[in-house]
Amino acid sequence: MFPALKSGEVVYLNSGGSGPPPLSVIEASRRAEDLCYGPAYAEGSGLYARQRESLDEAREATARLLGANPQDIALTQSTTHGINLAVHSMDWSEGDEVISTATEHPGCLVPLYHLGSRYGVKVKLLSPPITAEKVARAITPRTRLVALSHVDWTTGAVWPLEEICTAAREHGVLTVVDGAQSVGNIAVDAPATGADMYAFTGHKWLLGPEGMGGLYVRPGCKAYSTNLGYASLAGPFDYEGHYELREDACRFESSTTSPALAAGFARAAREAADRGEAGPEEIRRRAGLLASMLEEIPRVRLRTPTPPPSGLVSFEVEGLTAEEVNERLLERGFVLRFIPDPYPYVRASVHLFNTGEELERLAKAVSRL
Repeated sequence: MFPALKSGEVVYLNSGGSGPPPLSVIEASRRAEDLCYGPAYAEGSGLYARQRESLDEAREATARLLGANPQDIALTQSTTHGINLAVHSMDWSEGDEVISTATEHPGCLVPLYHLGSRYGVKVKLLSPPITAEKVARAITPRTRLVALSHVDWTTGAVWPLEEICTAAREHGVLTVVDGAQSVGNIAVDAPATGADMYAFTGHKWLLGPEGMGGLYVRPGCKAYSTNLGYASLAGPFDYEGHYELREDACRFESSTTSPALAAGFARAAREAADRGEAGPEEIRRRAGLLASMLEEIPRVRLRTPTPPPSGLVSFEVEGLTAEEVNERLLERGFVLRFIPDPYPYVRASVHLFNTGEELERLAKAVSRL
């Protein structure tokens, strides 16, 4: 089912970094690749129709997964690509403020800090746990944006996104959400969160191909695309500069996108949607099993809330650095990852393909470090 794991030589627990695509996803990508990179060229303009078909399928599948409409999804390269599109969709002035968290991934923080170096925007970081009340207290008349993750990549904590977005909206502040660790890991209803823009990727918990993600844009959100091209147009273009941009999320798309990646992305999203709530529930159950076993090891300190609200289980081992733990476990056939300073944790990403026997073996290996 998973070609990357067929040797059985490793226990893979890093879907929060990059999830191994199942054969069904690989085959979907190959079918689209064989068609769009081969026979479709003989169809003249039909080639472009074939390409559009793959892209439309990806939007439809991800929209179904997120409880959104297809026209509210722009296809991107990754979560970070979506974050950049969202952050730079606003007009910034010196003295403006952005609120984020101290544990954000660099994929979110780098674009925010760039606003500081380019425009003089102040970035305010809140320490976890993140609550709506904490966000509301940090908002000032100069605050323009709240940008944060739905699931914290360091611990797997899930922030109360609906309440946070409500608090921001009451102050006239836009919200941008990093969904890299949420989509495919926990249940996500993007419109219900109230987020103005929600970026996500296909190559982590969705087990899709590398290089394809999406950006949900709330209908009516006044965000202006800086990524413009032929795909952004709502109608004809003339060389005197008369044109009209699309009003939906596709205004954030500019040009050609790989139909093969889109087909794999669509298949991965459909499979996640077909699992429904049962998928995230089972992920949490398995993460809870691992957390309970690690908790019993004297030298181990869990950094993940218990019971785990997501599939991420982070921990420390007394006397060893996170990098040392990660390397020693890899030597024993366990693929995890470590979070660098200032949050030096070892992080296991527990997915549906991880068995109870594998989790028991990991706990035993940790106890012997």
